[in-house]
Amino acid sequence: MKRQRGIILISALILVALATIISATLFFDTAMSARRASANFSLEEAIQLAQGAEALTAYAFVDDTNEQDTMADSWATPYGPQEVEPGVELAAQVTDEQAKFNINTLVRADGTRNEDAYKIFVRLLELCKIETRWASLVLDWLDPDNSPQSDGGEDSLYTARQPPHLTANLLINNTSELMQIPEFTQALYRKLSPYISALPPTASRVNVCTADGIVLDALFAVATGRPGYVEHSLRTKEDMDKLRSGSCFPVRADLVDIEPKLAQFTAERSTYFRLETAVRIGTAEFTLYSLMYRPTGGKPRAVARSLGTP
Repeated sequence: MKRQRGIILISALILVALATIISATLFFDTAMSARRASANFSLEEAIQLAQGAEALTAYAFVDDTNEQDTMADSWATPYGPQEVEPGVELAAQVTDEQAKFNINTLVRADGTRNEDAYKIFVRLLELCKIETRWASLVLDWLDPDNSPQSDGGEDSLYTARQPPHLTANLLINNTSELMQIPEFTQALYRKLSPYISALPPTASRVNVCTADGIVLDALFAVATGRPGYVEHSLRTKEDMDKLRSGSCFPVRADLVDIEPKLAQFTAERSTYFRLETAVRIGTAEFTLYSLMYRPTGGKPRAVARSLGTP
């Protein structure tokens, strides 16, 4: 009888332990399901709010009917952070992507090197105090052939990496793809990224009204008489902001007077912009990057989106 009571007691303890484990598992799974559902709902709400910001940006573009895109335009004014409902904040900022050098213009439609664009990119690297050999490596990453440029590299360079892979040999959709190039570190990318964009090759003109001084001076690399021209990159951001207060600076006509060839590389109005929308819901934060396209005589719209990555 004593032995039977001991077995019953052990069995009862085992059943209690099993019930506790099952209850804890069910509680954990239920809590995790609730957290996942809440996170998915917050993400969906953030995307909806970001799409609302895209619609407002498109409206601002339609309302902008002047012949120049400058930092005085309504689209250039940051929005927020603004509480759109209790516990939900939204902030948005539009930047001109054609104020930068378009990396995809390095390759012509027939797959060959665009000599003028290559000169501008090399000069841009010089002004950023970055080794110019990266120009050849970037070009080899983009062009469709397997013949390396001088200081460049094709498949043999990438198959030796871990893990091994091939050269893209395609135009890029995001400038962060350049970090696939061996030794192109995050520090190098942060140094160069403010001055480069990844747009369709047809977007080959730089908006002089919004471009940084480094980009403006890099354009003079195509000049036959003064490829080492330096002026605007010597100015501080504060100086440029003052000179651009309410108007375009430098005016495209003034640059063309200095170097007529710049007429084919410059503009005062842009087609592509980047909208950065930051949404905070409770303690969760989301950032959506939208590439906005404003066609001539057409309806502005988002043509690409990425969540959390510029």
